[in-house]
Order: sequence, then C-alpha cells, then structure tokens
Amino acid sequence: MSGASPSPTHGGGVDRLGAVASATCAIHCAVSSLLPGLFIALGLGGMLSHEAEWTLTGVALLFAGVALVIGWRRHRSFAVALAFGLGICGLLLARYVEETGALGLGTTLAIVAGSTLVVGHLSNIRAARLCNPDRQA
Repeated sequence: MSGASPSPTHGGGVDRLGAVASATCAIHCAVSSLLPGLFIALGLGGMLSHEAEWTLTGVALLFAGVALVIGWRRHRSFAVALAFGLGICGLLLARYVEETGALGLGTTLAIVAGSTLVVGHLSNIRAARLCNPDRQA
C-alpha cells in the first residue's frame, strides 16, 4: 500500500477539466480569428470580447497552475512541468502580443499554447498512473 495521501487529482478531475478548459480556449481563439461571424450568427457575439478572452485564459491558467503543483508533488515529471510551463508562458505571451496589436501572432501563440496545456494535462494523467499504478488517475 502506498503512503501517498489522496489528492484532488484522484480520478484526474483537475486534469480532465483543465484539458477541456485549455482546448476550449484554443478552439475559441481559432474560431474567433477564422470565423468570427459564426459566434455572431449563433448569438454569441459576446464571445468575441476581451473579457471573454481573458476569462477563458484565466480559467485555463488556473487549472494548469493547480495541476502543475499537484502533479509535481506527486510524480516530479520534468516533461509534464515543461509542457505546463511552456503553455502558461505561451498563453500569457499571446495575451500580451494581442494587447499590443499583433492579433494574428497572438492568436497563433494562443492556439499553440492552449494545445500545449492540453498535452500537459494528458501527460500529467499518464504520469500519475505510472507513478501509482494501483490508482486510476
């Protein structure tokens, strides 16, 4: 029996929700950039606002930060920490670049960073399973 205490990621809840939040953020950036009329046609024009962008970014960053800390304490995987670090820094850089007016570059960075966070969350689930195979993470 393992001496590890139960963690909030038991069942991978934080990482599963984080992967959904990060994917939603990346998809939102792609649709906002390529098909903004789709949001308007669906009556979701508010999703094109800076507030919506910052909210999605904040949620993705919150889940990534929590999952990074819990995952590091659990399995200390450098690769997982690197994915989270690159994704977090990438999203922050994307928001900064967009605020300075380089929308195309900011959007591309946000899509790549959001996708990197999805990889981080999925890798975190896998590393937790490998660390403690008796538990389903």
